[in-house]
Amino acid sequence: MKKIFKYIAGIAIASTVLAGCGKGFLDINENPNRPVTATPNLILTSGLNRTSALVSTTLNEIGSVWAGYWAPATDYLWYINNKQYNVTPNFGTAVFETSFDILSDFQAVQDAAVAANMNYYQGIAGIMKAYHFQNLVDAYNNVPYTEALKNTQNIRPKYDEGQAIYDDLIKQLDAAIALIKSAPETEAKPQGEDIYFAGNMTNWIKFANTLKLRILLRQSEIPGKDATIKAEIAKIVSEGSGFSDAGVYGQPGYTSSATKMNPFWEGYYANSAGSATSNYKATRPTKYIVNNYLSNNDPRIDQMYLKVSGAFKGIELGRNTGDSEAALYKSSVTSAFLTNGGILKSATQKAVIMLPSESLFLQAEAVARGWMTGDAKALYNKAIEESFVFLGVPDAAAAAATYAGQAINKVGYDASTNKVEAIIYQKWLALNSVSGWEAWTEFRRTKFPTDNPLSLNAIKPIHPKRLVYPSSEYGRNGDEVEKQGDIDTFTSKIFWDTK
Repeated sequence: MKKIFKYIAGIAIASTVLAGCGKGFLDINENPNRPVTATPNLILTSGLNRTSALVSTTLNEIGSVWAGYWAPATDYLWYINNKQYNVTPNFGTAVFETSFDILSDFQAVQDAAVAANMNYYQGIAGIMKAYHFQNLVDAYNNVPYTEALKNTQNIRPKYDEGQAIYDDLIKQLDAAIALIKSAPETEAKPQGEDIYFAGNMTNWIKFANTLKLRILLRQSEIPGKDATIKAEIAKIVSEGSGFSDAGVYGQPGYTSSATKMNPFWEGYYANSAGSATSNYKATRPTKYIVNNYLSNNDPRIDQMYLKVSGAFKGIELGRNTGDSEAALYKSSVTSAFLTNGGILKSATQKAVIMLPSESLFLQAEAVARGWMTGDAKALYNKAIEESFVFLGVPDAAAAAATYAGQAINKVGYDASTNKVEAIIYQKWLALNSVSGWEAWTEFRRTKFPTDNPLSLNAIKPIHPKRLVYPSSEYGRNGDEVEKQGDIDTFTSKIFWDTK
């Protein structure tokens, strides 16, 4: 599929993403040689839907391998570059290319909405642009920003520093919130085209506030940043709308038809005929994640995986087909994802953008660090409960209370020696296989869990720190890319990665 990159001069590029991320369900850009000219409501739906697909598939897959969740069965040559940490300009290119393509959709929404004085659409577009630009900074550090998304006005946009982009994203989110709150009562709100909140603008403001909190906490390990972070969090609190409490999900009207199913279900479980995909057959939990559930008496494991011969069995990341013990880690003798429950509920399930538990863990961390008032333990326990609810643990509230009441370090809040570590660890468990990108990013920031094992097949004995710019960008904007210097996935860090 060829899609236009609208921050350059209409140069068509070959997309390498999964079908759910590319042209297909609700993609309204039919002509690869012209920018989108549809009305803001149609472009909005497309941008939101393609965001859901990108987050559920490409981003989730990369993060789930590197955060310690997934490993391929030894009878499948799967996730080869991922498990080797072989990050080249041809690895994960959709993170850059598809993100900018989706950003151009939201820029088109914003431009059209400005011309038509449609404040709500402007606000939503601004929030979603901030969402994608944060992911891009978290992947590449410096990226085109101030000169990006300009169509033919600037075909070779300069790269802005990651820190500068982060600082401006706070301002852009504030501006988006102000637009939404100042919209005239008579102005029509988005309705069905808003596949995240169905026009509930309070929920959009809460999402913006939660993104701001995520952006601020991502900088927690930067020396001398505490006062600034605390002051900015105080502004979020004083705004008064609060944080996301019901989660952020995409539901464009998924059906059981091909290309119209939930992208995670279709990519990692079954096609429209009900046949299991190769991804489902190949993807298995790591021995590491299984052992963490078991050692904590965590009932969520029953909602995540199927038992094999009466037990849960994972794989060490990096096991290969030719290993002497390869037969012990084939797909037939290791645990697959549980279906019709947990993270694979149905072909029409909502796509996860942000779980309620993530929002609560962010708040718990801010309180635990002394940057926000509140009850960190209560937020922590509620976050765990929300994770149990999402996965469908029977009698979720009571089961979560029993689990969190254990006197186990990083499980029971009172029993935990390092409260922030406990919060990040439990967030890591809650994000398993759903928000893998965020889990990997939080691991890079905090280095929790501290014992996340290296792949047995790693080309270097160190976890990846970042992605490298795609080869297509060297062809389009080579001079600007070269200015970024020599980029190495193992040594070139994102600006907030200081530990």
